[in-house]
Amino acid sequence: MKDAEHTKQSLLEHGRRLFWSQGFSNVSVRQVAQAAQVDVALISRYFGSKQKLFEATMDDLIGFDLAQVSSTEALIDLLVDVFATTPRDDACPSSIQMILLNAGDATVGATVRQCFQAEWQAELERITGDAQSAALLSAAVFGISITEKTLLVQGYPRHDTPEYRALLRHLLSAAAAPRR
Repeated sequence: MKDAEHTKQSLLEHGRRLFWSQGFSNVSVRQVAQAAQVDVALISRYFGSKQKLFEATMDDLIGFDLAQVSSTEALIDLLVDVFATTPRDDACPSSIQMILLNAGDATVGATVRQCFQAEWQAELERITGDAQSAALLSAAVFGISITEKTLLVQGYPRHDTPEYRALLRHLLSAAAAPRR
């Protein structure tokens, strides 16, 4: 039984790394099985299909518990800490990267958007008390991620500096500020 659980966890781990860094449609079940060093038939055995394996990788989409956050200030503190301390390597692709790669996918896009809405956006609306502030916070978070990972904008501070934390706090606070 330990081998079965180990195999299932290995498939989840490698599925998450591959699907979240390359996109659902760009990854084959053979690639996942090869990375996990198991027979490809085990994906069907444990998950039923490639899509069900992908969905299982989203069980911990956000990676931290927003249900415990009760104020906008606490949310901003949490986001600053998460952004400043999250490793910047391909071994651990972020949920933001997964959403950006897969939200428009013809097969899994609707599932990704639904999960995003339920686990992220609805929680931001609860915390901020305002759909517009929640939407702007999401836009800021995704914009920050794109600026860092894709655009590589000159002059943007490194994530391990006090300047980064200050800039991030400023951006998130401005996004969360009540509108007139």
